[in-house]
Amino acid sequence: MTTAITNLAADERMTPDDYAVTALAEYFADRGPLSYERFLSGYYAESIRHIQEAHRAACTAADGEHCATCDAIRVGCVGLLAEQRTVTSVYQEAGDDVR
Repeated sequence: MTTAITNLAADERMTPDDYAVTALAEYFADRGPLSYERFLSGYYAESIRHIQEAHRAACTAADGEHCATCDAIRVGCVGLLAEQRTVTSVYQEAGDDVR
């Protein structure tokens, strides 16, 4: 299998179908403000955790050496934590349930 065919297959697997997009959009529209943002935060956090676990096993940088992937994972985690704190504080200020 050539690289072009592999990439085409990956593109097809990653392309969302319209039914799923519509159903998800309706689900979030029914649940009010910030529900979609909270979903994305959870989704991104889970994705970063998977990448972190895979990279932890594959990282070849020694202690004290620079690793761009480790840095990118750390930046992603910082961004997610900051977003979660912001969303939590917005809900608490509004008196909403943060669960």
